[in-house]
Amino acid sequence: LGIYLDRDIQAEPLPPRILLSNSPRQADMATIKIDGGKKQKIRPGDILGALTGKGGIEAAEVGKIDIADNWSYVAVARPKTKSALTKLSQDKLKGKSFRVRRL
Repeated sequence: LGIYLDRDIQAEPLPPRILLSNSPRQADMATIKIDGGKKQKIRPGDILGALTGKGGIEAAEVGKIDIADNWSYVAVARPKTKSALTKLSQDKLKGKSFRVRRL
């Protein structure tokens, strides 16, 4: 190896791994993907309304809503993910049922 650099290279041992004393912290929000987007005329207000409607979750527990052409992403407080998935999968959005899943 040293012949290509015109100098002698000495191998050194790697430093010891520093282990974290605490496990990594989980994110406060979880992401839900909805298989419907701009082409299905879904707006952020439609998703928020579906989540916070009768028997739903609080608006403060819903984070960013991002809508693409054929799918949408919504951030939901991690403890409320299961109830949000249930609400979105059982109720209709814009009069249609869409496939939803947690990422």
